[in-house]
Amino acid sequence: MKYLSTVLILLSLLLVSCDRFEHKFTTAPGQDLNTLFFSPLQGAFNSITASDISAVSDFYKEDYIHNGVNKSERLTWIQSFLSGNSGVTYTISEVSTSLTDEHNAQANWRLTVSAANTKEVLADSLFMGEKLVKVNAKWLLYGNQACVPDIAKQLVIAEYFTFRTCPSCPPAEAKLQQLQNQYPENFIYLEHHTIMELAVPGDQTPAYYGAYSAPVAVFQGMEKVGQSGATSLSQYQAIVDNLVQVDVPIYYSLRDVNVNGNEVSANVDLSLLMELQKSDLVLNAVIITDEVGYQNVAGQPLHNVVRGKSSKSLAEGNFGEGINIAVTAVDPLPQNFKLIVFAQHKPSIFTNSSTIYGGIVYPISLRK
Repeated sequence: MKYLSTVLILLSLLLVSCDRFEHKFTTAPGQDLNTLFFSPLQGAFNSITASDISAVSDFYKEDYIHNGVNKSERLTWIQSFLSGNSGVTYTISEVSTSLTDEHNAQANWRLTVSAANTKEVLADSLFMGEKLVKVNAKWLLYGNQACVPDIAKQLVIAEYFTFRTCPSCPPAEAKLQQLQNQYPENFIYLEHHTIMELAVPGDQTPAYYGAYSAPVAVFQGMEKVGQSGATSLSQYQAIVDNLVQVDVPIYYSLRDVNVNGNEVSANVDLSLLMELQKSDLVLNAVIITDEVGYQNVAGQPLHNVVRGKSSKSLAEGNFGEGINIAVTAVDPLPQNFKLIVFAQHKPSIFTNSSTIYGGIVYPISLRK
């Protein structure tokens, strides 16, 4: 309980510092936000293309932030569904609004992204407590102004094993990308290349999981799925749907993040929300990027490619003092990459019990 109390206090302080509006709502006549805002927003979604999403961008305030996601990140997420796929529909639904005054409002609304031909749902996001502000006579989305993501549920991590010319891997990669779009704040996959140009020398992760016949995906260190047929991909979906419902076991925060040449270092604060056996506990740090200059066998871009990994034993760790980590990329760091940090129970032999206890995604952009 002492761990939980500490985290709740920290979160309360963070959220209060960002929340700039009183929560008293009234219904004002003549301000139909469905007509004034959400119908035009739907029209904007109907008009965007992979190369131009400015129509939707115009509906977002520059300092928009929603559960730690800023305007640029939100637009990148929206645009990602259009890359190489023109048959996508965006649907706004379940809109409810309340006005604070003539310049401020709050809305709950749902955005569903579907494949136009198959009607498959690619993402289904409910935006609760979305603030709208009126600027120069135009309503704009302002987010919920929460500085941190919703950490009620854990980050789910899939460790995926492939190689550049793998003939049967593109369907698995497409499914993992779809899941990441579906759960942008609670799911990420790490793409390990086992051979060829993008393999990380000395990385024992593929050998540990016995991932010798690509594609192989291991979800949260517990669920190992091979191949990329319909049955395997349906397992991907079911496993992730289940794991994203699990309460966060550890709250992570990073301090003193530093980039020096090819090395990234940081100090990690861990607040445990459950009792853990420390004897086989390790802290992993992984560098991933989309900027690798290669495509898969289907000519599609690669995502979340692992360029460096390190692990540090937590058996003797004093979590109250912060833990120093460092990981070195195997080649020069790209302009944009992510540092993924996660604790894991890692016995010497993998028996589907190498549990990953959530984690944190830390984007880094190097100015050139």
